[in-house]
Amino acid sequence: MLYEIDFLPVGEGESSGDAICLRYSFDQGVNWDVGVVDGGTQDAGESLCNHIDKYYKTDKINFLVCTHPDQDHASGLVCVFDNFTVDQVLMHCPWDYVDYIYDYVSDGRVTKESLKKRLIEGHPYAYKVYELANQHSVPIFHAFSDNQNHSIPCLSIAGPSSSFYLQQLINFRSITDVTEDTIREMGLLRGIMEAAKKAINWISETWEEEKLVDPAPDVTSSENNSGIILLFDFEGKKKLLTGDAGVPALEQSADYLEGQGIVLQDFSFVQAPHHGSKRNIGPSILNRLIGEPVPMDTAPNLTVFVSASKEGNPKHPNKRVVNAFIRRGSKVVATQGSAKRHYSPGTPDREGWSTAEPLPFYTEVEEDDND
Repeated sequence: MLYEIDFLPVGEGESSGDAICLRYSFDQGVNWDVGVVDGGTQDAGESLCNHIDKYYKTDKINFLVCTHPDQDHASGLVCVFDNFTVDQVLMHCPWDYVDYIYDYVSDGRVTKESLKKRLIEGHPYAYKVYELANQHSVPIFHAFSDNQNHSIPCLSIAGPSSSFYLQQLINFRSITDVTEDTIREMGLLRGIMEAAKKAINWISETWEEEKLVDPAPDVTSSENNSGIILLFDFEGKKKLLTGDAGVPALEQSADYLEGQGIVLQDFSFVQAPHHGSKRNIGPSILNRLIGEPVPMDTAPNLTVFVSASKEGNPKHPNKRVVNAFIRRGSKVVATQGSAKRHYSPGTPDREGWSTAEPLPFYTEVEEDDND
């Protein structure tokens, strides 16, 4: 079976995002299933469309996935509808679940209509994808692990379950009137990040002494924890795409996979959650998903990709996170300004492309980067 997964660079400065496309073939490249998983920012979405046109040579997208409604994942998907025929969209539509959450968020002042309006206006990029799908008569599949009735070969929805999603939804920023745009306009995030960078102290780390710790269960936003986690099984080669999931979401997905008889620690490719942030991963979930640390000279048996902007260091990727993956038998590759490709033998060659240089094991890591 042939397959290739492309991670395109997203983000300016320290702000990262996800823009991923993939295709796979059961007949040695005669026919391909083509998918898009998030589109990054608008600029990244345009690059994504150009990439698909150049290398996949198709005008059809079999499935498009919007893992969660944040701008750095959703806004770039708009141009896909302008350039390709889309067969199916997988996403969550928070404005459709008002009846399920109203009793949990109502304070006597909000109506169902006003709550729906908040969820629409708080997630304009995802709602635009929703509108475009409806305009083009593209079916929308609400992707939950307890709803596997999509028509996409090789794909299992590893998370979230519908009940876990609703638990996250009641804590979305838009319900409390704190939108992504509001945060951006306040300009606080960049200031905090710059201050954190200046305050970094570097400490040593060895293979035997891991400095990464399990994050607190509430440090990842509900929007990120609500995201769709995808498992592709290409004839035994298992690929796990995690989006911006945090530890609670990853644990819930691991429970689901094990319940389905799917063996963990058997992945050949994993996306590092949330651009390699230490807020989204820790030793305990890594031990469960990919295995315990291995001896230092062990050959890697797992490829890990990180979507990180060119100037994302030290936050994206966090060096302790990189070390934790390497320590567990992984080869870690980051986008950091250039597209990266994971592929099977036999896929078409690309002129000018070369083997990506993996990240090293770092002997000095951030003491506290406040990411």
